Amino acid sequence: MLTAWGVQLERSVGPKTATRYLVSLKQLAPWFDGRALADIDGRLVAEIIRERQRKGVTNATIKRDLGALSSIMNFAILQSWIETNPVLPKLALVPERRDPIMLPSDRDIALVLERAPGMVGAMITAALKTGAREDELAKAKRSELDHTRKQLTVIGKRNKIRVIDLVPFEGYEFFTALPAFVGKPFLFWHDKGEPYASFAPTFNKLMNRVEAWAKANGVEFRRFRFHHLRHRHAVDWLKSGRDIYSLQGRLGHTSIKTTEMYLEYLTPEEVQVAKFGTAAKRDRESA
Repeated sequence: MLTAWGVQLERSVGPKTATRYLVSLKQLAPWFDGRALADIDGRLVAEIIRERQRKGVTNATIKRDLGALSSIMNFAILQSWIETNPVLPKLALVPERRDPIMLPSDRDIALVLERAPGMVGAMITAALKTGAREDELAKAKRSELDHTRKQLTVIGKRNKIRVIDLVPFEGYEFFTALPAFVGKPFLFWHDKGEPYASFAPTFNKLMNRVEAWAKANGVEFRRFRFHHLRHRHAVDWLKSGRDIYSLQGRLGHTSIKTTEMYLEYLTPEEVQVAKFGTAAKRDRESA
């Protein structure tokens, strides 16, 4: 069954999600030894939740791992091997605390940009101007830059295509000024025009260097993840008077509820403007 599910998984999700699912299943493997598919019921799922919480595993991790198990259950239902998914009712009962987003400060970003090698700094600036994810930028090609409409097409989560307006924050001027490597298609590259196949370790090493320098020189510095630049872009977008609904599409959020988390970082007056803003129209009129 797992082999058949694995084949289906490769067709329906990206490689990163597939890898994450497999890692999650390894965490849950001790509960499945010697059990038949029919033995995986609500009582067993509840036991998994209790035991993992007792060991200090966060609810977010528990929900992520159970999501992988739920995928198997859904596959089994499609094959008519079982009738119901015992995971879903329990998932809804596991509360997930969302820690406040720590937005990178201008000072911390500047310290990192000063020490960023190659086009790493350009990737950081691009994230601030577009809100694009790390993987989206790493794969972006020059052919996906629309000079007529001043837009960039990216491939987001689950291979969804998203078009980002580059007029706000002078994004188009930034992207057109990026140096190209002759014969290579990528907007952001290293060495001989190759894309950043694994950008996360490169960014983490940069954070380590900046953190070490700051400590040695008595400079205050708070490290941040690359994804935090996306959050910073979102808040900057709303604080500039632009509306939250265009931000939803810009970030590729399926639900406006996800985008609304950024309202917490605005004043009451800014919240009103975010819901009824007109800056997007102004951007286009002045372009």
